[in-house]
Amino acid sequence: MSRAVRLYLTGADGMLGTALTTALADNPDTADWDIRGVSVRDFDIADGTAVQASVAAFAPDVVVHAAAHAIVDDCELDPKLALRVNIAGVRNVVDACARHGSRLVYISSDYVFDGVRTPAGGYREDDIPNPQSVYGLTKVAGERMVALLDDHLTVRTSWLFGGTDERLDTVLAILGHARRGTPARLIDDQFSAPTYTVDLARALAFLLTYATVTGTIHVANRGTASWYQVGEYLTGRIPDAPAPQRVPLREWGFLGGRPIDSTLNTDRLSGLGWSMPTWQDAVDRFHLSLVQGDRR
Repeated sequence: MSRAVRLYLTGADGMLGTALTTALADNPDTADWDIRGVSVRDFDIADGTAVQASVAAFAPDVVVHAAAHAIVDDCELDPKLALRVNIAGVRNVVDACARHGSRLVYISSDYVFDGVRTPAGGYREDDIPNPQSVYGLTKVAGERMVALLDDHLTVRTSWLFGGTDERLDTVLAILGHARRGTPARLIDDQFSAPTYTVDLARALAFLLTYATVTGTIHVANRGTASWYQVGEYLTGRIPDAPAPQRVPLREWGFLGGRPIDSTLNTDRLSGLGWSMPTWQDAVDRFHLSLVQGDRR
């Protein structure tokens, strides 16, 4: 896409939506795009009439659907809400894109996999999903609906960090414990690729310039780790920070199932010419951004 593009972004005030807005402004190929960001403050994504009206008023070339109910335990406790946001909401966005001829980029999750027999090198895009939670089930359902559109791209990612709320961001929580001098309790036997929202957003900005890229693609920082290993890495780089405490997944008390190893293979992305940094590099940059007060 060489001309200025009209891009409509749901979940614009979320951790990823905020990072993507910045990445699009910073990328020379997308800096002149006309972006309309919406959030729950604008309308309920499960309200089909509201979604249709909003999309019609902006007439976007591309819709990036980042809005989701992504707190896994909350989805188990309130599956009706998960269905409203993650299934009815996606259906409404798909219908609006179909009606207005907009390309749809949908953000999905590594939690579509069970993580029991993780392939060497991580899950590839064509591996068969087998979600273990209500959240994972809703993301698979969303992927299936999005695939009904000819012009779509499903982007699976994993273990996001880069936010402002310790309750929702494990890396931020680790840094908070280090600052307070208290050990973080971290799971040591569940693995994936911790992914910095800034790096995900930059990769998305890159992908959005390629209208021919369709189907499913995995975007995550390189490498595999447990949150305990991330905590070990971080606290080892902070003077006087207490080491984290190991906690087995079975003792955490989560609701619903979690994949044991949901590492995503990103070879397809690399083949397009975009290489993701390692999770260690990403964690270092996030930490530095907090020290310097600059999230870019």
